[in-house]
Amino acid sequence: MAKTRVRKEVTCIFSMLLMGLSFNATAENLMEIFERALQNDPIIKQVEAKRSAAGESREQSLARLFPTIAVSGASGREWRHNRIANLSNLFPLSQEYWVHSFSLDLTQPLFHWDHWIKLSQADNQIAQAQADYEAELQNLIVRTTEAYFNVLAAQDNLRFIVAEKESIAKQLEQATARFEAGVIAITDVYEAQAAFDNTTANELEAINNLDNKKEALREIIGNDEDALNLLGENLPLKKPEPQDIEKWSDTAEANNLKIIAAFNQMEFSRKTIDVQKSGHLPQLDLVGSYGVTENGSAFGPRGDTQHIGVQLNIPLFEGGAVSSRTRQASYEYEAAKENLTVVKRSVNRQVKNNYRSVLTNISRIEALQATVKSAKSALEAAEAGSEVGIRTMVDVLAEQRDVYQAKRDLSRVRYDYLINYIKLKQTTSDLNQSDLEEINKLLVASEPQSKQALTSNNN
Repeated sequence: MAKTRVRKEVTCIFSMLLMGLSFNATAENLMEIFERALQNDPIIKQVEAKRSAAGESREQSLARLFPTIAVSGASGREWRHNRIANLSNLFPLSQEYWVHSFSLDLTQPLFHWDHWIKLSQADNQIAQAQADYEAELQNLIVRTTEAYFNVLAAQDNLRFIVAEKESIAKQLEQATARFEAGVIAITDVYEAQAAFDNTTANELEAINNLDNKKEALREIIGNDEDALNLLGENLPLKKPEPQDIEKWSDTAEANNLKIIAAFNQMEFSRKTIDVQKSGHLPQLDLVGSYGVTENGSAFGPRGDTQHIGVQLNIPLFEGGAVSSRTRQASYEYEAAKENLTVVKRSVNRQVKNNYRSVLTNISRIEALQATVKSAKSALEAAEAGSEVGIRTMVDVLAEQRDVYQAKRDLSRVRYDYLINYIKLKQTTSDLNQSDLEEINKLLVASEPQSKQALTSNNN
């Protein structure tokens, strides 16, 4: 009866697992997933649009240096009444006529100091937007890689839990048979059943976790992913070069794109102070106009006028607004300076953390590889001891749990090593698609099976 219950539970959970897996004829590698992310990720599209918008700021700043030309015209009907009686012999008492006018005006700025400052600010805006775009492009590499490996890690976790559950199911069947034969106590059966039930709960949680990781990847690439290529067993462990954490920190401070963006933001704010101060400076323009007037009145003007000259505007007092705007710009500049300091410190922390994480991951991989081997040996010894009665079912289950835990930890840290390595290169803004291609070479094509084949294997 216990055997039947175990088989039913295994079949039920395995059926749920089949529903959550994709069975595609082909598998996608990391580069293919990244290409889909480039096409569909809304964040990179948003930053790209902002970069294009910032590029227009220079065109607008240049336009301030060129002349402005305006054309205006008017046409209307007028009624005039003469109230001077002694002029009635010269002009009629009332007139009704059309008035037409046309004007062409040209203004060429000669001296507007703020126009030149704003032109320089446009360069800062463009540089900041370009740095933000390149930074987000590198961040997309990191986000895609992390989401890709999170799916693989979740698949590995589920695979190990299923394997552990199958092993526990066998232990439960053996314990039941031995109890019925009077060889062991009922407590061993209870221990095996409890371990089986606990693993069943872990399996359900692992299935849910896998679905969540797949959704996180879909959030980036925009649609369902095919089966993913797997990380091969051969994983070269390379320490960061140079092996000097301070050199990495110095390189990050000089090249990090977030720092470059924050610096240009600070420069933009600094120049805004000069823009506001220029509100006290005179402005000089070359002005010219041409006008034509047609008046149907007997005494109205007719003809055209031409004018050319210079116009000087000297602001004297605006109620203190210029001084207030200058102080406001100074405060914003101070805020931008502090923001640059925040970004520099954050980058310095990140580069050192990523550097140490890579080294820690390498050490953990080597340690966990040894742990898996020793845990397997301990399990074999416990199973052998259980056969002769010197080890209990609790001992066997504990050793078995240690084996699969070590395998799960090793699987996770292998992915973490690659993720932290590209994060380290991201902090120095030295990350590009060639790094992604190197990781892609470590992947091996998965071999998806049909549902029918998997079901028959399970049976």
